[in-house]
Amino acid sequence: MATKQRAIGMWLLFMAAAVLVQVGIGGITRLTDSGLSITEWKPLLGVVPPLDEAAWAESFDKYKQLPQYVQLKSHLTLEEFKGIYFWEWFHRLWGRMLGVFFALPFLYFWRTRALTGLGPKLVLLFVLGGLQGVLGWFMVMSGLAQLVYVSHLRLAAHYLLALLLFSALLWIAAPLVWPTRQVQAPALRRATWVLLGGLVVQLAWGAFMAGLKAALMAPTWPTINGAWVPVSLWSESPWNHPLSVHFIHRTLALVLLGAVGAWWWATRAKLGLERHLVLGLSWAQVLLGIFTLLNAPYAGRLLWFGLLHQLVGSMLVGAVVVALVNLKPQLQSENSRPSALMRGEPLELRVTEKPPTG
Repeated sequence: MATKQRAIGMWLLFMAAAVLVQVGIGGITRLTDSGLSITEWKPLLGVVPPLDEAAWAESFDKYKQLPQYVQLKSHLTLEEFKGIYFWEWFHRLWGRMLGVFFALPFLYFWRTRALTGLGPKLVLLFVLGGLQGVLGWFMVMSGLAQLVYVSHLRLAAHYLLALLLFSALLWIAAPLVWPTRQVQAPALRRATWVLLGGLVVQLAWGAFMAGLKAALMAPTWPTINGAWVPVSLWSESPWNHPLSVHFIHRTLALVLLGAVGAWWWATRAKLGLERHLVLGLSWAQVLLGIFTLLNAPYAGRLLWFGLLHQLVGSMLVGAVVVALVNLKPQLQSENSRPSALMRGEPLELRVTEKPPTG
């Protein structure tokens, strides 16, 4: 049974890696403005792309009806349209493949009765994956009528749900694959949850940045177009105005970097490699954010720096989740503890005299 449990854990780790790949493909789709190139949602038939010139011309004509094409992309040729179509199609195809990667091993482990205690959790993961596809289409719908890009709020929700799925896979898989040092450190565990919450907020504002193209409006550092605090912060929405979003995102990054440093020091006696991983990824994320910002005016550089920035942020969430798993207290009753003989300890014989009677 232990071997099967480890096999399940490895499968779930593979699924987590596949979700991370999907996040990366989604990032490329966003950075290449490919997300609105497919104007229909066909969960089954959509796996087949246009196969001849007539079908390509029909798809291109549908795209030409969108505000994005009319206002921003009217210069596109059919060949250029095929390029952006590919990334959106591949993004949707990989999403479908994730369902296959999950369903087939799940059925095998279920048939072999290896899913003891895991069945409901895995069904929930499958539901989350399906919801991610639905939310993806809900996001695309926002750019089909009036907006020239998809709603940055829906984009953030789509990304955060992907992170939830990624984190849930790691949460279940990690104890099955690696021996965990479960320790009694409730204060550190609470602090780690707070750190994870702050990181999720930061990544939400990062998605707002991406959806609003905020980096292009102020590709400067450390100031925002020469100002330390943009005037918009006092009068505009903190999640709708590009410069306000920009200020919050970069300020929270520095706050979190300091918090991670304090957390890294506080966990020195409780955690091992994972605490160093969290610290290293935090520094890498901040530096990549600066490089992405300064290279925003250059399309080719923005693609790669932006993609790395998104992936490292996602991996940072995963590292914090694994740290939480290792800080999880082990609840064990007296009756469930191994006996002295099982632990390899010498037995202690006790003789109790029977009190005299009469």
